[in-house]
Amino acid sequence: MKRSFLHLTAGLACLLASGVSFAQPFYNAKNVDRTAMSFFDGQQTFRALEYTVNADPQSEKVCRLQTLPENGFPAITLQGISGGNSIYFEDKAQQDNQFTDNPTPYLSSEAVQTLYGFQKVMKEFDQRFGWKGFDGTGVAPIEIFLKSSDEDPSASAAAYAIHYKDDLSESISFYRSLLPQNTKPFINVLEVIAHEYAHAIFSNKTGIIGYDQYLCHEFRTLNEGIADILGLYVKNKIKQNSPQNYSWLFGEQYKVSAENFSVPKVYGFADTYNGEYYVNTCTEDYEPHPGSGVARKWFYLLSVGFQGTAYNDLGYGYGNLTGIGVENAIQIVWDAMPAITVDTDYPAFRTLTLQAAEKLYGLNSAEHLATQNAWCAVGVCDNNPKGFMMSPVNGAKGVNPWPQTQVSLTWENEPVLEWEVQMSTKYDFSANLQTYKVSNFTTVVNPKGGIAYTATVKGYYHPSEKVYTRARITQADPNFCRTAQNPLCALHQQFGPAHVFTLDNKQATFFSWVQGASGVNPWNNPTLTWKSVGDAQKYTFQVFNDKALTDLVYTGTTNHTGNFTESGVINASLDIGKNYYARVRAERTNIAQITDNFGAWSKTEMIVTVVPLTAVTQAKNQGAGDPAHLVSSMGFWVGWDPVPGAASFVVQIATDNAFANIIRTQTAAGNLTTDLVSLPLLPNQTDLFVRVLPLKGTTSGGCVNVWRVETDENAILPAMKAPADGSPIAYKNYLGATFQWKANTLNMGLVDHFELHLTEKTSNLTTVYSVPGKIFELYVNDQLMFDDKQGIQLRVQAVGPLGAKSALSQPFNYSICPDQPFPKFPSDIDKIDPAKAFTISWHPSLWLKPGDSYLVTILDGANPVPGFNNTPTTATSMAVPAGKLTGSKTYALTIKNQGACPGIDPPTVLFKTTAGGSNNPPATPTKNFIIGLHAFRNDVDPSDPFSFETSDYVLAVELFDPNGVKLPVADGNGNPVTQLLVDSENAILDMVLTMKPIGKYTLRLKMLNIFNPALYYPFDQPRFSVLLDGQAVVGNHIITADFINPGSPFNEWQSGFQFADIVVDVK
Repeated sequence: MKRSFLHLTAGLACLLASGVSFAQPFYNAKNVDRTAMSFFDGQQTFRALEYTVNADPQSEKVCRLQTLPENGFPAITLQGISGGNSIYFEDKAQQDNQFTDNPTPYLSSEAVQTLYGFQKVMKEFDQRFGWKGFDGTGVAPIEIFLKSSDEDPSASAAAYAIHYKDDLSESISFYRSLLPQNTKPFINVLEVIAHEYAHAIFSNKTGIIGYDQYLCHEFRTLNEGIADILGLYVKNKIKQNSPQNYSWLFGEQYKVSAENFSVPKVYGFADTYNGEYYVNTCTEDYEPHPGSGVARKWFYLLSVGFQGTAYNDLGYGYGNLTGIGVENAIQIVWDAMPAITVDTDYPAFRTLTLQAAEKLYGLNSAEHLATQNAWCAVGVCDNNPKGFMMSPVNGAKGVNPWPQTQVSLTWENEPVLEWEVQMSTKYDFSANLQTYKVSNFTTVVNPKGGIAYTATVKGYYHPSEKVYTRARITQADPNFCRTAQNPLCALHQQFGPAHVFTLDNKQATFFSWVQGASGVNPWNNPTLTWKSVGDAQKYTFQVFNDKALTDLVYTGTTNHTGNFTESGVINASLDIGKNYYARVRAERTNIAQITDNFGAWSKTEMIVTVVPLTAVTQAKNQGAGDPAHLVSSMGFWVGWDPVPGAASFVVQIATDNAFANIIRTQTAAGNLTTDLVSLPLLPNQTDLFVRVLPLKGTTSGGCVNVWRVETDENAILPAMKAPADGSPIAYKNYLGATFQWKANTLNMGLVDHFELHLTEKTSNLTTVYSVPGKIFELYVNDQLMFDDKQGIQLRVQAVGPLGAKSALSQPFNYSICPDQPFPKFPSDIDKIDPAKAFTISWHPSLWLKPGDSYLVTILDGANPVPGFNNTPTTATSMAVPAGKLTGSKTYALTIKNQGACPGIDPPTVLFKTTAGGSNNPPATPTKNFIIGLHAFRNDVDPSDPFSFETSDYVLAVELFDPNGVKLPVADGNGNPVTQLLVDSENAILDMVLTMKPIGKYTLRLKMLNIFNPALYYPFDQPRFSVLLDGQAVVGNHIITADFINPGSPFNEWQSGFQFADIVVDVK
């Protein structure tokens, strides 16, 4: 069988087995005898299929070279394959015993030879062994094909035959060339048909299907030898050759020189196991037939014996062998076959045949002894002369070559002075010869009695090499061979039979949980792991891009550790998700005696660069049906599993589980496993999906889970702190108020700044102050924010760096209470003459409720002066009679607004009494001062594509002196002004007043006009400030807009809106 083509014909055979040619209907089909010319054997009578072209039995008959099952034999189909076409061989109308009425390049005689031969071979196997068909039962049909070898580009011979079997089909094919220059016929002679048929029997008896997976197994050449034996035997049975006329020639009808079983080496076949021509290699191209000569020669010697003496290639001498006859010998082969496995080699088959001979003919029977002697003659023997033993035993496999190849000698009774041992890698000791002499021996007690001696030599050979070794005695006592009774004399000065053994290949084996595949993390020292190889010193491993191992990625070496496993790091950049292919071999360091001392490369291991994976910690306990976790609308902590080798991690947040709409990406360092992630501004209760991807360079790993969250703006909140909730604030408190808050449940890592929301209760309009940075207070210096007599409400919210916001805190409510009056005379520096009357005066409150009074109190120490203990008046002055006060004292004066709230304390004046004091108010001082009006409207931010510009607007300006008299207003150049055009972010009007009395001036502003369209940019609102000599009186009053009710009297962003009076206290 030509194994190299077996795998190439598999698909074709399967296709033909189910081809459309079987769809042709048969009518009145039956098997009939036909006689026709065969290619090799002349006229032959055989069975063939006859059918009619329609249901009428008298219609035209067609005869096909095919048979239906009969007499327990299976059906046979025979087809010719050419150019992809399948043809049946038929003799149709006007039958002439030529079966080529269907166009075919093949001859009728070739087809007849094939069908007739198969029928003869099947019949003989049945009669001799009781075996019908391929499977032995006659059930499975037999499929035969004649094919052109020209259509096989790998064909190396013009004519050959193949048996094919897989799990679905079984067939035998014969090939020849159809080219005119190639005249070789099909080799479908009886012994070849029987040979291929024997392969089918071998496969069915042993259960071995397919050969490509067993390329290193010696049973392949043994299989060929058995098929040769059975093929030649069946041919002789068909030819009815007597034992005397038994033909030992194989292929005499088609070969120029037929192969004689008695002399295999003449034809390039081995006649000695591991001798000349014997090769067994682990490749698909290996030709197993030459090794089959060992089985041929053995069967020949077992059947007919041998007269005379001879030596085989290993130096084993044999002679005068007695044969047991072909029939006895063939029965031993047949009975030994079922026990053959893929691991059966010639020594193992020797054991099987000896067991079969013992069972058939008895232990130590002539047949049993002849079987053993025939095997020794072909080199399958221990090859040890009597009284001597050499190890490794002949035919041993897997002998350890490291650190050296060791050969041991053991002999009995007779001392020896010196041995010479030779080792070689060729049967005739002509290659890599190493010669060692040994004269140091160890004496041991022989368990069988007497004394035994041992000696050891060590050579240097490579793993997997076949080593031949032989020994001879080079020095002994003079009387060593004085008698013929010393068996060791056979080794004196002459080599005994050689032993041949195969060294272990020292093949490394990858250590992986999935056979043939290893997963590595391409980012973190991707490591290959393999089982330690004994006595290795180092290892070389290689990684390739392709399975053919042509595109090398990396080669590395690592020292042997002696641990159960060894490993090597792939110091090369590997792509994620790509398959690489690796191999490793064990090695020893070069020395003078041997170099390139390498073990066999391992089987190729597929290296799967697994996607480095992490998992979101919070998602591990979140089931598919569990609700989303509530998180702050500002952001949250995300945790994940570490990934060795990751340079960074990317946290991705999306609004969909497929992450098609990612709204936030944040990168964390590769050594971190948690990060605080800020969110952009999103609607409350937004469902989000979170995953984390490890990253190295531009390549990302994967995440095995997704964390489902839902934003909750109330999850973390700041809280108002001061003034205390419910505290009063003076009406138009021109001194301003400082509001404070605290982080409360906030995570300050998520906070960029705060917004303070001040709502006037009457209008329900809110002014929003943006407080830069992580500052927890804001000073509001804006009288217009403290003029709502219903009070104000303040809340604070946190704002993240991406604009996300917490909910507003719980509110603090503040009442706006009537302000306290401020004393004018006397003041802290005034001295009053108590002997004279004087008048107390004060500035009125800005808000005095109807029916309320001012309450005047003068304290002498802790005691009120009679008549001045919360004495009410609605005026802004009160007379103090002469003699009411005592001289040389300090008195405390307070004037309270009756409607003022507790907590808004009136100012206290401390004045003194002294004789000769001045009881009249001093003249009102005058001074030069500047009242500034600074207004703002935003410009377009070029970095923000969504920004727009607030409309220009005009503020009308009026100024009133402390007595309520309207003053003309002029700028610094003396030009009279009545309005300010706000058309930029820095519109300024400085009102210069010269030598004006001190006191409380009133500034009255009005929104005179807003230019169309009335645009209002809510993220940088229009505003104005009022300053006195550069000091803020009103700081950044935000012009509030009411977009829901633009006509509201509280909507400041409308033409004609009159702002509340602003008090400018000039001192």
